[in-house]
Formats: sequence, C-alpha cells, structure tokens
Amino acid sequence: MRRYLGFIVITVLTLVMCWIGQGCKKEEDMEQVHQEYKLAGKLKIPSVEAAENNQYIYCYNHELCQDKGLIDGDSLSRYYLCMQAVYRANLDSYLLEILDLGTLDEELKNSSLGFVSKKPANKNLYERESTMGLEFIYLRNNLYIEYLEKDQLKLLETQLKVGTAAVTDELKRMAGETCKEVIKVRNPGNREDQGSFLYSEEHGRKPRIPNEALVLQISNAERYDASGNLLPTDNMRERCEYLDKIKLEKEREYSGILGTKVYILLE
Repeated sequence: MRRYLGFIVITVLTLVMCWIGQGCKKEEDMEQVHQEYKLAGKLKIPSVEAAENNQYIYCYNHELCQDKGLIDGDSLSRYYLCMQAVYRANLDSYLLEILDLGTLDEELKNSSLGFVSKKPANKNLYERESTMGLEFIYLRNNLYIEYLEKDQLKLLETQLKVGTAAVTDELKRMAGETCKEVIKVRNPGNREDQGSFLYSEEHGRKPRIPNEALVLQISNAERYDASGNLLPTDNMRERCEYLDKIKLEKEREYSGILGTKVYILLE
C-alpha cells in the first residue's frame, strides 16, 4: 500500500513538472518567435502593461484574437502589439498622404499664437505610438486588428518577420481599405452595436463620439517657467478660437476625403 501511494505521488509530481516544463517551454517558444521578428526593434511598441492599463481602450475581442492566433490566453500579447504597430505605421502614412496633416502641423508650429508641443515625458500612449512625426497632431483611435481577415494579418506578420521597413505600398493600401473596420469601437458581445464611445477630456469635457469615427487629436502644452509655474497666456482666447475654427473646417474636409466621420479632439 505504501509502495502504491509512493507511486501515485511520484506520478503526480512528474505530471506537474511536465506541465510546468511545457508552460516554460511555451513561454520560451513565444519569446523565440518574438526574437525572430527583426522589424520589432524599429517600431514604437508599448509594453503589454501600458496597453492594458490604458483606461480609454475599450474591450478587445479576445475570442477573435485567440481564433486568429494573436494572443495566448486572456491577456494582450507582445505579438499582438507588434502586429498592431506595423498596422499603425501604415495607417499613419496613409493618412499623411491623403490629408494635409503635415501642412496643418507646420501652421501650428509657425503660428504667432504660440502653440507649444509636449515634452516626451508628458506625452500619452497615443502620442508616443504615433509614427506621423508631427509635433501637434496624432491619431487617437485604438486599433483593433483582430477584425482584419487572416490573409491581411499574414501580410502584417510577413512584414514584421522579414521586412526592413514598416511601411510598404501594399500595406498602406490595405490600411486605407480596412481602417474603418479596425478603428471601430465595438462591444465584443454585440458586433452590431452602433453606439458611441466616451473619449478623454477635451477642455474639461468628455466628448461622446460615434463608434466608427476616425479621431485625430491636436495637442497643445501649457507654458511653464523654470520653477514649474504656469505662465500667463495673453492670447488664450485667440488660440481657442483658432483651434475651434480649424476643428470645424478640417472635420468637414477630412470626412469628405475619407468617406467616414472624422472628429478632432483639442487638448
């Protein structure tokens, strides 16, 4: 009896060790896969923790993510974020080509109204991820790449694995054709949800914007002296009026170009 119990204990311990070993090996295999993606070092990729702690990201569709091999388990993966970064780089490039974002950014930079760009340490997740290379303007949408088709995801993976640059004409074209699906904020339990999404504060308000809208943000930092005190702004009213005018004009213009609703948040 004692020998039988000993056999059971050894068997259980063996199974546990195998399970742990398989888990470790799986993690090692995933890490090895990530190391193979040489392009990752050239991309702006947030940490998994930073992405998951972003309170303005609505639920990812974990079921779709798992079905398409984007995550393992219930959490975001670095692989997902790498793929997302490739998509973002191409969507940013596409938007820069068809919208006059570069020209608008230069106008803000050279304006006599004294617009100030943020210091790197004060930028939010979306500003840090942006590949537009602009001082004031960036894409504010979350990108739900799990809604891409598998062949489209394969294009992203191939570029991530063997590409020398994130942006290609093929991927840029694909981003332009699919962005309406990728930016749409959905309730994973109800794909037909046509509601709206509450964005971060804009001049003390939290705007509620349609789920399918493309959202850009214009960032404008406050001026501080060497002691960290907020400097008075003589032309605050003029700046606000200027930005409100730009917002109305460009929302209408960009919506017409893209064929979808465009909203601009002012910070």
